[in-house]
Amino acid sequence: MSERIACSTPMAPRFRGKASNHLSEVKLSSDCGVQQTGSTASSELPFNPPQVIDPAMGSKPASGAWIARGFIVAVAGVMAWFTWGHWGDFQFDCGREIYVPAAILQGKLLYRDIWYMYGMLAPYVQALLYGVFGISLTVLYVFGLTLTIGSALFIFEIARQFDLGLPVSVLPSLFFLSEAFNPFIFNFVFPYSYAATLAAFLGLACLYFVIRHALGMRAMHLGIAALFGALAVLTKQEFGFACLVLLAFEVVASYSIHRSARQLRQDLAVCFAGLSPALAVYGWFTWKLSAKMIYFDNWISTPGTYFMRTFGKYTIPSNGFRFVPQEMIHSALLALLSLALWYGIASANALAIERRRLQPRTFFLVQIFNLLVILLLIQRLFKTETFLSVLAAQITYPQGLFFLCLYFMAHALWKVWKSPTSSLAVPEAALGIYAVVSSVRVMMDLAPSLYSYSVIFNAPPYLVFVILVTRVIRWAGRSLEPRNRNLLAGCLLGAVAALYFVALLPDPRRLPTPLKTDIGTFYTKTDVALLFPQIISFMKTHTKNGKDILVVPEPPSLYVFAEMQSPTRSYSLLPGVVDPEHEQEFIREVTANDVRYVLLSNRTVGEYGIAPFGAGYNKIIYQWIMQNYRKVGQFGPLRDSLPDAYIMSIFERKSTEPAP
Repeated sequence: MSERIACSTPMAPRFRGKASNHLSEVKLSSDCGVQQTGSTASSELPFNPPQVIDPAMGSKPASGAWIARGFIVAVAGVMAWFTWGHWGDFQFDCGREIYVPAAILQGKLLYRDIWYMYGMLAPYVQALLYGVFGISLTVLYVFGLTLTIGSALFIFEIARQFDLGLPVSVLPSLFFLSEAFNPFIFNFVFPYSYAATLAAFLGLACLYFVIRHALGMRAMHLGIAALFGALAVLTKQEFGFACLVLLAFEVVASYSIHRSARQLRQDLAVCFAGLSPALAVYGWFTWKLSAKMIYFDNWISTPGTYFMRTFGKYTIPSNGFRFVPQEMIHSALLALLSLALWYGIASANALAIERRRLQPRTFFLVQIFNLLVILLLIQRLFKTETFLSVLAAQITYPQGLFFLCLYFMAHALWKVWKSPTSSLAVPEAALGIYAVVSSVRVMMDLAPSLYSYSVIFNAPPYLVFVILVTRVIRWAGRSLEPRNRNLLAGCLLGAVAALYFVALLPDPRRLPTPLKTDIGTFYTKTDVALLFPQIISFMKTHTKNGKDILVVPEPPSLYVFAEMQSPTRSYSLLPGVVDPEHEQEFIREVTANDVRYVLLSNRTVGEYGIAPFGAGYNKIIYQWIMQNYRKVGQFGPLRDSLPDAYIMSIFERKSTEPAP
């Protein structure tokens, strides 16, 4: 393959495999992107754009990349200031994120003394931060903000590898930041689970270094990727699995390209060394405890557990892992509609650019068309559900994006098979594989949403979407000069992204009232802000040994606010946490710790598809409480409250002697 260098750029990655049978000539365009000419010219295909010689470095000056990084950090800082403390929900899973690391600091061992359904890395990192800086909400906020900024920067660095141009490379990071500060449990600063956000960050880091290894074949990059993969395995299951698949693909792809047994042995050794911390940690915990205790009693999402048999059939489809043929076909068609809409918009604007001098009327009509598209997107801001709003949604974040990711992955794998020496074939396949595998559990519900798990998984699929749209725009504007073509892609995507960013901005007013505690201030609903201080005061004044008050089913954060411990290893009673086989064990723990009071909240569990505690699950525990404790009061509801107002009932043990 011959190359004609038209400007000064870093050298292309070196591929030591066999050259492609289809010879093509490579030349640099005016913007230093590589174009192929000849019988196999990639610029003739809509999803094979001009390639840069060194995507790791990009075609823009380094100063531009640093300005972009600074801009991303600045946006994150402004959004953190704007929404400070308006994250999470202390009635739900966020309470676990406060309690578990605090319990670890008290000498308890995860899984044995504290129930936990994810990998062990996140709670021990949080406990370390607690130990160094003290138990404080600010510690968790700063930890979450660090993960948020780190994830946004990794998304930007990954985007830079795919010849999008600097402005377009920033857009996926801005989309990510627009969701990362949501005033509910699905955010990155104070989320339902730091295991999820930490694993998402580690997965992006693993993906980035796998791509760097694919581009430069440096063993160090593969080793770093394997290390980040090991940390992801130690954090959350689906991200760890995605990283393992990604690493396996990179090893196999490298061998298929280079056909070197020595290279294969080296890659396997590097991956094993990088993954060894995960093997060591899981080995120690399994030896110390048991496989059943960790992977079945704690990891309730393991196939075959009571939770999966009983509640999984509802929660898994509701989170997006569904195989309904009609829905899948409908989503796939909408995904294709998205690309068709972008092609139409780009074609119209390319035509206007070409004829702006010869045919001013055409240029004027296209501007009217652009105005209509902008008005359509503005309508989207008001959340009105009409046919036009569906079209607007397909322009911004399409329904059926998972199928576009599948196409992107399959096409990239085909390119690896047909043209293994193509500089971006393996990186594209790596991105596609990671986007598909990491998001498959929410595949039918991939969409920006305040109330969806998909917030944790949206960024890689959205990056794939931006890459595809950029290529569609360049294909539609292929008659333009390269600089104008890139400018067209940047302007169109930038305008849509700006409107979309505004639409997704978090609204702190959803959590209007501040609540001050001994470990920091947070914002919550008005009734919770008024009742929590009363509940905390009750717990502090009525405890005798620091663990004689039981809070069910949630929130465990009350234990930390009141400087107490849960009397049982199961600090919350959500569906499946304590299965029928272990209900008597739970009751024995309550009895052994001489629990005098039980605080029973009116927490609903509609997300599990069943009735609340005592009616839909854990009936034995609930009946035991009713038999041995009597209701002596309650906190809430406040006057003029809504039907779902917060209520906490107080139950006192019937006898002054330890409960039988």
